[in-house]
Amino acid sequence: MSPDNIDRIRTMHRAYYHHSIDGLPDGWTQLIMNFLHAMDGIGDLTDSVSIRFERCPDGCRAFVFPEMSRWHPEQMNTLRIAQRELYGLSQQTCEICGNPGAMEGKRVLCIGHAGGVAEKAAREQALYDEVASLFPEGHGSAIDLGVPEHLWDLLSTTLRAILKLVESEDIVGKVLITRIEFDGEALFVRVCYQNLEAVFLGIQMSINEMISDLEVLSDEATRKHNLGGSDAS
Repeated sequence: MSPDNIDRIRTMHRAYYHHSIDGLPDGWTQLIMNFLHAMDGIGDLTDSVSIRFERCPDGCRAFVFPEMSRWHPEQMNTLRIAQRELYGLSQQTCEICGNPGAMEGKRVLCIGHAGGVAEKAAREQALYDEVASLFPEGHGSAIDLGVPEHLWDLLSTTLRAILKLVESEDIVGKVLITRIEFDGEALFVRVCYQNLEAVFLGIQMSINEMISDLEVLSDEATRKHNLGGSDAS
């Protein structure tokens, strides 16, 4: 969730705010606020309840932990209704823009953004096929090219540069990228070298420098993106 939306929720519902909100998509901001507003309507329970949100494969769930001795049956019933409403609406609300949507794989998207996701997936697959010789077999989810748009050019350019160097030195299969992961804040890339002779030490150092530059530049790009644009400083 964007910093602006997090601050908005924290300001309006400080008593119920939980850091698990930060990892939810922006398109669900209003759903979260509506749920917290419903909590306010139940009564003054700020000192007798804690709330945690979780994005599940089938929608958003709110886990509420009340002090049972301070809740009466009517309040519990209102809580269950609010939880079901949040869960149900999250299955019908685009995660990106908040417009009506439907499940597309593991995400909820509107018609417009569903098309964009398909295009993005095709682009990622094309890059993967192009540089596949850099990845070990059976890597599973360790290689994830699904980075945010503001990091795509950095990642794709670096992978192509590494591949070009590896192919020019005829060391395909000896340089393997074992991890590409963006955790929401930083991009992590790991590489290993297999049976690489000492004569290629300079090549190894060059690849290490490319990856280090990629991670540094991606941190800066993410910082600027979170501040509101490429010109932020």
